[in-house]
Amino acid sequence: MNQITRILLVDDHELVLWALVAIIREKLPDTQVLSASTFDQGLETIKNTPVDLIILDIDVPGGNSTKMLEKLRSLRADIRVLIHTAMEEEDYSIKYLTAGADGFLSKASPLPTVAEAIQTVLRGEKYMSLKTQNLLANSYLKSVANPTKPKEASTITPREAEIITLLLQGKWTKEIASQLGIKWSTVSTHKLSIFEKFGVTNVIQLYKKILQDYPDLIDVSTTQVKPKS
Repeated sequence: MNQITRILLVDDHELVLWALVAIIREKLPDTQVLSASTFDQGLETIKNTPVDLIILDIDVPGGNSTKMLEKLRSLRADIRVLIHTAMEEEDYSIKYLTAGADGFLSKASPLPTVAEAIQTVLRGEKYMSLKTQNLLANSYLKSVANPTKPKEASTITPREAEIITLLLQGKWTKEIASQLGIKWSTVSTHKLSIFEKFGVTNVIQLYKKILQDYPDLIDVSTTQVKPKS
């Protein structure tokens, strides 16, 4: 008898869960599908049930960090993780793949791509869209061309530059979310990424770090930050 494949969906959007379940049941009919609406619920599930693959939303309640991967692997070292998110691919794909994710898939991807990504990761292979492959190639080429370029400055994305600018102007998370037209939890995720890149824990430390180490990133008179090319 073949062993049952179990997939755990960790996402708080009911429509997304419904669509994923429908795709899995069509393409992998012998698969058991479990779901959790928060990251903590996902952790509890894998503590009690063997799971082959987790399809994880970055922006799920209780998550929002690459530390999610560490926590999952601390419970089940061999578990495979496919990131499935609405967050910007250019901002997050490389970050999560280098942190140990087995695949990265944008929620904007066509439905047939979802099945392909799931099957690829279940085979033990890495899944990346063509866009992410190009991002990785460009990142590698830049690192070769600029081997001494500071990591913090070289990896600031356009969205992160916008958020740094607003943070240094004294804007609160909810104000930034309203101004940029995104969820406050998305802003919080970007903030965590920014703080990790600069090795700081708050906005005051961030401002001092930029002024001290990367003065070319900021126009003090306007508090305008631009991403490095």
